[in-house]
Amino acid sequence: MILHINPRRQQGRTEESRDEVSQDMAGGTNHPSEAFPKMASGSQGRVVEHRTQKLVRGAEKPVTKEMSLTTRKRLVSKKKLNLPQIVQPQDKPETSHHKFSAVYPDHRSLQPFPPEVVFQNYTPGEVCEMPVVLRNRDQVPQQVKVTWESSPYFQLVGPSGMCHKVPPGLSITIRILFTPWQNKDYFHQLLCITEREEFIVPICAIGARAILDFPGLLDFSECPVKYSSEKTLLVHNLGNRAARYRLSTQSPFSVTPAMGTLGIGDAVQVTVGFQPLQSGDHSASLVVHYDTGENTHTSLHGTAVDVHIRLDRDTVTVGKTYITLSNHATVCIHNLSGITARFQWKAFDTQEEEDQLKLRQYHRLCRQEKDKLSDFLKERRVDTTHRERSALLTRTIQSERARVQGDPMLFNSDVFSLEPKEGEIRPNCSAEINVFFKPRAARVYEQAVYCDISGRETRLPLLLIGEGLGPQLHFSFEELDIGEVLVRAAHSYEAILLNNGPIEASFRLVPPTTAMSSCFTFLPQEGIVAPGRLQAIHISFCPTVLGEFKEEFRFCVTESPKPVTLTIRGFVMGPTFHFDVPALHFGDVSFGFPRTLRCSLSNTSLAPMAFNLCIPEDGLGETSICSSLQICKTTRQSWRKGAQGFMKPREFNISPCRGTIRSLGSQDIEVTLCSNTVREYRLELVVDVDGVGEKVLALTLTARCIVPPLQVLNPVVTFGRCCLKIPYKEKLTLLNDSDLPGCYGVLPQEHKEKAAAWYSSSAPSGIIEAHSSVEIPLTLEAQLLGECSITAEVAMFGSKGSPLEIRLECIGQGPVVYVYPRKINFGTIPVLQDSSKSLQLSNQTDIPATFWAEMAGKRSRWRIEPSKGVVPPKSEVSVIVTANLDDTEKFQDKVKVFIENSHMDTIPVQAVGTGSTIVTDKPFAPALNFKPHFSFTPCRFQFKMTNKGRRTHWLYWTTEGFRIFRQNTHPPTLGGTKSKNASQTPRAGSPVFKLRPLQVDLRPGQTVEMVLEGCSSTAQEVKEQLLCHALVGKEKAKKKVMQVNVTCKFICPVVQMSSRAITFHVEKKPSDVLMLQHKPLSLKNTCSLPLSIVLHLEQPFLICDVNQQPLPADSKPMALDVGEKLHLCIQFNPAYENDLNSRVAERALRVSFMEHPHKEHIAVRGEVHFPNLRLQAKALDFGCIMNDTKQVLYVEMTNCSPLPAQYHWSFQTDSQVNTIRFLPSPPTFKPQSSEQRVFPRRHSKTEGVEEPTEAPEAMQDPAQENPAQQPADAEDSPEAEELSSTAVEPQRLVRMRGLSQLTAVEHLNLEMEEVFNVQPLWGVLPPGQSELVTFSFFGHANIVARVTALCHVEGGPTYEVVLAGAASVPSYQLDMEEIDWGLQVFNHVLKAEVTLRNTGVVEFTYVVPNSSTGTAANPLPGVPVVVPSTGSIAPGKEQVLKVYYLPGRPRVFCTTLQVQVGCLEPAEIRLKGEGTFPMITMDLPWMLKGNKKYEKILKEIRHNMEIPIKGSEPSIRNLEQCTDDSDAKKEQCSLSVEDSEEESEEILQEEEENLEEEGQRSESYYLWSSAVMESPMESSRKSSRKLSMKSLMESFMKSFMEPPMESSLESYKDESGTIWETWMQMEIEKKLIEDRVLELERAVTSCGPKDRVFNKQMRQSLVNMELSEYILKMGKVPLNESVSHTVTISNPGLLPVSFQADRSVLQDTGFSVDLDQVQGLTYCHSHKFEVHFNSANLPLGEVDVLLPIKVAGGCTVHIHFYATVIDIFSTKCKLPRKKQKSNGSKILRSSKSGTADLASSSEDKEPESSIHSSEDKP
Repeated sequence: MILHINPRRQQGRTEESRDEVSQDMAGGTNHPSEAFPKMASGSQGRVVEHRTQKLVRGAEKPVTKEMSLTTRKRLVSKKKLNLPQIVQPQDKPETSHHKFSAVYPDHRSLQPFPPEVVFQNYTPGEVCEMPVVLRNRDQVPQQVKVTWESSPYFQLVGPSGMCHKVPPGLSITIRILFTPWQNKDYFHQLLCITEREEFIVPICAIGARAILDFPGLLDFSECPVKYSSEKTLLVHNLGNRAARYRLSTQSPFSVTPAMGTLGIGDAVQVTVGFQPLQSGDHSASLVVHYDTGENTHTSLHGTAVDVHIRLDRDTVTVGKTYITLSNHATVCIHNLSGITARFQWKAFDTQEEEDQLKLRQYHRLCRQEKDKLSDFLKERRVDTTHRERSALLTRTIQSERARVQGDPMLFNSDVFSLEPKEGEIRPNCSAEINVFFKPRAARVYEQAVYCDISGRETRLPLLLIGEGLGPQLHFSFEELDIGEVLVRAAHSYEAILLNNGPIEASFRLVPPTTAMSSCFTFLPQEGIVAPGRLQAIHISFCPTVLGEFKEEFRFCVTESPKPVTLTIRGFVMGPTFHFDVPALHFGDVSFGFPRTLRCSLSNTSLAPMAFNLCIPEDGLGETSICSSLQICKTTRQSWRKGAQGFMKPREFNISPCRGTIRSLGSQDIEVTLCSNTVREYRLELVVDVDGVGEKVLALTLTARCIVPPLQVLNPVVTFGRCCLKIPYKEKLTLLNDSDLPGCYGVLPQEHKEKAAAWYSSSAPSGIIEAHSSVEIPLTLEAQLLGECSITAEVAMFGSKGSPLEIRLECIGQGPVVYVYPRKINFGTIPVLQDSSKSLQLSNQTDIPATFWAEMAGKRSRWRIEPSKGVVPPKSEVSVIVTANLDDTEKFQDKVKVFIENSHMDTIPVQAVGTGSTIVTDKPFAPALNFKPHFSFTPCRFQFKMTNKGRRTHWLYWTTEGFRIFRQNTHPPTLGGTKSKNASQTPRAGSPVFKLRPLQVDLRPGQTVEMVLEGCSSTAQEVKEQLLCHALVGKEKAKKKVMQVNVTCKFICPVVQMSSRAITFHVEKKPSDVLMLQHKPLSLKNTCSLPLSIVLHLEQPFLICDVNQQPLPADSKPMALDVGEKLHLCIQFNPAYENDLNSRVAERALRVSFMEHPHKEHIAVRGEVHFPNLRLQAKALDFGCIMNDTKQVLYVEMTNCSPLPAQYHWSFQTDSQVNTIRFLPSPPTFKPQSSEQRVFPRRHSKTEGVEEPTEAPEAMQDPAQENPAQQPADAEDSPEAEELSSTAVEPQRLVRMRGLSQLTAVEHLNLEMEEVFNVQPLWGVLPPGQSELVTFSFFGHANIVARVTALCHVEGGPTYEVVLAGAASVPSYQLDMEEIDWGLQVFNHVLKAEVTLRNTGVVEFTYVVPNSSTGTAANPLPGVPVVVPSTGSIAPGKEQVLKVYYLPGRPRVFCTTLQVQVGCLEPAEIRLKGEGTFPMITMDLPWMLKGNKKYEKILKEIRHNMEIPIKGSEPSIRNLEQCTDDSDAKKEQCSLSVEDSEEESEEILQEEEENLEEEGQRSESYYLWSSAVMESPMESSRKSSRKLSMKSLMESFMKSFMEPPMESSLESYKDESGTIWETWMQMEIEKKLIEDRVLELERAVTSCGPKDRVFNKQMRQSLVNMELSEYILKMGKVPLNESVSHTVTISNPGLLPVSFQADRSVLQDTGFSVDLDQVQGLTYCHSHKFEVHFNSANLPLGEVDVLLPIKVAGGCTVHIHFYATVIDIFSTKCKLPRKKQKSNGSKILRSSKSGTADLASSSEDKEPESSIHSSEDKP
């Protein structure tokens, strides 16, 4: 079945006028064929090249030459093919039974030729014809369907839309007729649909065209670079249409004018310019674009060269020039060429650098413009004149862009300038360029400029060099020495600055950087000195630093690289001073108490002195703490650590510490010491003088710091009984017996929060004078009950020892509170509800009691309110205990009441819970009443259930009166159709209301969502009771948790209709006019609920209102209240179709309800009757009949209408559809080339292993792809190992057969009535009656006819019957005439395939004569079997014939089979090949004596060869002799004895020529000897395939004539029965197999015809026979020693051989081999293995064993091992050896030298073996 997919196509244009084509040209379409793909949409695949033809995509066509060709010549000249456009790719496995394809998925399987159908140079009114060939590139058949849209200009010969099957490699031809009406362009398309893709073949007709005679080549030869050269062409219009053209080319070429219009025969001048910018060859194309889409190309060539233009020098040096002045020099440009050169001076070497600079400038300008626009938009909101400003800004931006883009980028510099910057130089002239130099600074300038000039590719470089000079300014002296000066004294000097240069000099002082240079002041510091003038500089000096100095001052001169310097040197001296006392002694001072001493400092110099006083050894930290400040501090740290901090405190204070003493004056100084360090002091007060130095003078300071000791008079302070947190006061007395005052402080209490009592003091610190005492008040507050003792500490300011300790003692006591009742029992209370009891607290003391209460359990179900509070003194407080249980069990807990600073009371509580802990979030129980609902509409109620208990509840729901129902997880459907999950009708035992989930496990605190649904398909009132039971925790008894009564009333919608069926009946007579028909309809709601109905009715009927107006298509549902009635009208349009065929429209008016799935249907029927007929067939194909015969077909015609039908027959007169043509004359038979038809070789498969023959690549078998074509007996064959093998020569001659019997017939000018006939031609057929119509076809010789017969019915339609027929003779084709299987296994069934193809138009039958009783699975030897042996083949079809053949014998075979087609001569197919079998040989003797069969065979072979034993010269008696003459006659072998002598001589001569050509004569000897392993395998295989029996015999005889090897001379001369020739062994095995074949053939032929079967078991038995044994004698082996021998197995045959040894037979024999399984031993290769014999643990005497070696597919080979175990220490073994007499036994052995040696076996002669003792083994 072929699946046709309608392609998605756009509506194509059938024709286009010249103006439309011109418009397409303006839109960019280049060619009609290129514009065509726009007409179709779809995906386009990859373009690949075809194997035999070159495919291109957008190859440009030589339009000018093609325009002058006819359509046929254009097709012939087609060299390149464009691949067609794929509209839609398809997946081949989905559309075809061919699952595999040789073509890649992105390649096209069908190639059209031509890929584009083009008609040109046609004449309006004349018919043009073009064939299109569709070739199958795949290796499987392809179905193709060719379709197109109808067109009055293009016609497709043959039926459109028919499917054609194209065999692989073949093609089909379709023909396109074109009838133009005007000389213009036409376009159409042909859509081809295959199994893999859909592609389009464009069709176009090219009308009148214009042709401009542009030359094919325009050469400018050599032209100067950067110079414009032009050539002018005179172009004529040689076409038959006015030319509207456009010219284009590429740089460096240009053309003018670029477009134009040229009339027929007119001419125009075209100028082509050539201006290259680079030297070298340049080429481009001048393209002429016609308005009709064609393009022509003219090749443009030119060579650009550099001309002789240069600069007179490459460097210009300008003399030294002062800044602000200028100088100049000149350079010349010499033009020695013959062109006018235009030059420009540029700053860059290349044009690319200029372009990059322009681009940067343009980007910078764009950023500036963006910023300006952004600022403008911000100001636009407040500026009312934004439009004018916007226009001005836009013009400014545009002008800036134009300036940047049009800038020529000429050289521009502030230092150098050239005049002129650009200009022209006439031929052989020079130009002088002035170079101006104006320096800006005093330095050397170098600037490179480039001359861009015509005629030179690169710019000419020029280097400009110049030096600038600055002002000449200097001082009148270079150094000033001021001598000795006093510090801080002011001095003045003057220096002169001179200008000796021609330009003014501007100077400026460089700021000083050293301390001494900052003491100098220069005025003025900057200025300008005129040329030849001077400037006085005033210098002021006030030194502040002592010592000798030398400072250099610099003045910076503008535009001068070096500054002007002035050096000043001198020496600065300092002042003298002293103290009035030698030292200051403070004596003993108390810690923290200050002491002050005074002294005076005098200045004895004449200058004032600024001084600073300091004590370097004093601390750098904070100022020392005075005792008056310490008593204000209350922290323990400040008293325990004294005044020490992180840094040493500053203990001395100097007043004043700095100042200035006038000359010969003095200053009083006060020094105060406040010591915070217990030590002795010896320090220095030093004096620093500003400007002189540090530590100029020092004064000694001495002192000692002491802390006075204190005593406590009452170290223990007793407070007695104290209430908790009540303060009590006592006093503490301190005594100071020292001479210095002291400072004390009571330290704050540490760890106060953990202390049993708190203490404090209202005066914790103070000063105690010398020899006095003081009382300190103390306050104590007990914090704990019972006796309490704490320690208070008193510290001395400055003391490093432990503070003084004072013990404070007291007894603490707290409140007494009584709690009652002592036990609370709540009894039985409901769960999840609060239940309260009171608890009383009574305070028995005078202080308030703070309490708090809590439950002892962690998850207690009791709570206490209030949980904390205070009980006033001598009063009571009530506490409420509330229980809220979450389970139905007994609960117990304890209330703990804590009294601050008192004991704790425990009150036990208990309660028992009743009820359930399962609750719902909505009211659900005990009753739930649903409102009335429609049936099929579910009632739904959602709620949540929560387990607020502490145990897991397993809940399950049941319905009272019903058994437990299954869970329904899906709600009922809302449609009228049944659903498997919907509850339709309540069944027995099934409730209406269902709850889900039906069962649930609720863990504590878990919530589950529940859904209650109910639905009924019948109207009823439902009352059901839902019960919820639970298993709580581990309890086994269930409890009823909930009971719910659910009620709902279900109803159905009911609508009363005025009619259940509406019918319209219209009979159309020829004079009648069809009108609209209407019928009324009413609907009434009779149910108890309102309804919303939806009406739906399809065309040709409409739903109308009462006024017969159609209702809108998108109308909303119509609502019907209870009892409301709706009036409607149904409209029928009998003219809903435009034809005259009788028709019946049956529709259903569907009434749907929005509230219910129920639907009502009203049948609506409309009948329109015309006079109509019914024909039995619409197309009659007479097929292809024999020439000059007649065929008649009958068609039944019936009047199927209620009106009488008047008819008449005629033939369609359109000649394009009705065709009569004749087959062409018989073609001449020519061998088909390999490019057109190649039948490749196929694989050879034997015994399940695929083995490729000589074919280079494998091809897929078409018969294997189509299982329907496989013969039944081949498919049902149980023997899967007998596979096919086909080897067909690639370039066989394929001949058409049967066409030669066509006779030349004169083609008559026949009318359609002479070919076809219809009877009766007219008549009237009453309603319901029938009659037969006779159609006749007259088969004129070689005719192909097609016509459409028209049956016209008055008042009715016109019926068409397509008639087609042809007449011809049969024709067929065989794809091969010879099958060469090559080398195959002789007992395997060979298979090949031959394709028989019907190449004619007549179906024929074929027969393959086969008298054999064999089958495809079991053929007889030498008799081929063909399946199927007979059949018929339709035109264009083919049949695969499978040939099965069994060689049966290991020799060359050749036979033929015949194929009889119809009455034609039979065709012969030759079968040939060579049968062989796998075999192995060994380098061991082969025992023949004693076996009469072997001796007879050996005697026959020697007799046929006539080989003398002793040196006689061998000769050949017969070429080849068959064993059985009668059987040899049956085989028809080409090399049998019955062949003629002439044929034998020709074959021998042919074989000899092949040997001479291939140089293989010298290899004939090695071919049949064991030395062939050394020759190349391929050459040996090739020579062995071609050697005949005679050549083999000659090679064998040649080997005997050659002298034997030295190693085999003795054995060769021996007259014993040993033969050393491998070829002899092969011949013996072949002879044995042939004898076996003859025995089986006699047994088969003796049976009846039905029992003559040569099955698989018989074929296998041909090689299941035992051969003579190989002998390996290990000799005499001493006991406990081992011997080994190497055996070589070789493959003398051409087939790979596999074999395996059965080593299990060697167990416990002493023999062992290392031979296992060998796979695929190839031709001429060998395999070696070791045979070991170990005599350990063996008895004395002879040991012999037989080792079988199984050859896969061949005979079993045996090796007989012999050995004798002896004891060397035995006296019997020490006897001398006797020479035993040879028994003369014959042994056939293969020698290593490859020659056949005859030797006698003797027991005295030991075989070549090595003997090793067990101790010698590694």
